Amino acid sequence: MTFFKHTKIGATIGPSCQDPLVLEKMLKAGMNFARLNFSHGTYETHTEMIKNVRALEAKSDTPIAVLQDLQGPRIRVGALPEAGVKIKEKETVTFNTKIDTYNGGDIPLDNPELHTFLKPGERILIDDGHLEVHITAVTGSQITATVIEGGTILSHKGINLPDSTVGIPALSEKDRADLRFGVTHGVDMVGLSFVATASDILDVRFLIKQIVAEEKITLASPIFIIAKIERRIAVANIKEIMDATDGVMVARGDLGLELPAAEVPLVQKRIIDLANGLAKPVIVATQMLNSMQASRRPTRAEVSDVANAVIENADALLLTNETASGQYPVLAVETMSDIIITTEKSSYDRVAFPVRKKGTALDFAIADMSRLLADEVSARLILAASISGDTGRLISHVRPSLPILVATQSDIVWRQLNVSWGVEPFRLPPCHSIEELVERSVSYIKEHKLAKTSDRMIIIAGEPVGQAGNVNLVEVRDIK
Repeated sequence: MTFFKHTKIGATIGPSCQDPLVLEKMLKAGMNFARLNFSHGTYETHTEMIKNVRALEAKSDTPIAVLQDLQGPRIRVGALPEAGVKIKEKETVTFNTKIDTYNGGDIPLDNPELHTFLKPGERILIDDGHLEVHITAVTGSQITATVIEGGTILSHKGINLPDSTVGIPALSEKDRADLRFGVTHGVDMVGLSFVATASDILDVRFLIKQIVAEEKITLASPIFIIAKIERRIAVANIKEIMDATDGVMVARGDLGLELPAAEVPLVQKRIIDLANGLAKPVIVATQMLNSMQASRRPTRAEVSDVANAVIENADALLLTNETASGQYPVLAVETMSDIIITTEKSSYDRVAFPVRKKGTALDFAIADMSRLLADEVSARLILAASISGDTGRLISHVRPSLPILVATQSDIVWRQLNVSWGVEPFRLPPCHSIEELVERSVSYIKEHKLAKTSDRMIIIAGEPVGQAGNVNLVEVRDIK
């Protein structure tokens, strides 16, 4: 059996990989889930991408979760001349939230209420922090600032406000329309951008339920909400956000502008530890292999970044521009897979038991025992059944050394589980006894050459089989 890759890979789908043949090569290279970036594209292109992913999933019989990444209330510069507007160091510039188009004076900003949240002394970062100004005065809708780092401002470039508390809802009107599109087109997970508090998660959860009811959609299990941590206020509220969300993404692009750069690796580690303690999947994203947009080789620093995220026990790593618009989407996935596998083979990937914060004492005992048995018994894999996916994630969070095969009945849980570390989900029809579960699972295991007769497996199950929250058995068996 080839070495099993525990850490999962997400790939952003875009122009560079919209061809179904390229997508298939990415799957074979190690892609586990697909991200659709709703900051770009049209409903027509997103529909086509979802169609291509589902077709590949059916062809390969491999779960590919679709993550709809909502744009969020990103603040942008308004319409400027094609050549942009140049600003110079120490120059005084004025922004205006009440105009849409530049006419030679104030620079427009696209949020009409933004001036009410800003104060003198705060910074405005433009175009991913390439330009920086410091606010000196706010008069009505006009924001006057001194240029600290100049350059050319182009139309619709993003704005970051690392020092400001901006009371803008995490869901814009565009996000609400996009969310309805995603729910009706069968996405498995929704990435919520610019989360500030737990209430942002609850608002989205309620809206999804409302859309499901209005559209008369039947879901075997709820759509996952992934909280994207990219604001200073989200870091401050991280514990309550983690309790409310289904999973979390360390979105280091905007986070690196909101916080001092030196703090970002420490925040990343803290978020991963919190997520592991709650048995919730955690994704690390942004610029992981950024140079591979135009180069066949990553930098040494990028390789170290990926390896360290693996050692820190992230569930999944996400490629963004590398696969969406880069020149080498398949090679980027192959490279990330190679780094993951090499790192996981090393002695540096072994960790102590996480600090558990979710589940009952029995849950803890069973999860711990699966890890202990994986370390002590000469078994090939762990087999579990999970209706909701929680059992699979509970076992995953103690990071056993063996592959975790999780049988489930629904397509959405099958896909969602493929974002969790070490879990290989597969579908089975409802089983009525542990013996039936084992027999059907062994057929799957042998068919996919995951083990052979006389190999040992660790079984995590419960009676009656198929009843959620009823795991009460750990057993070691030889495969017959």
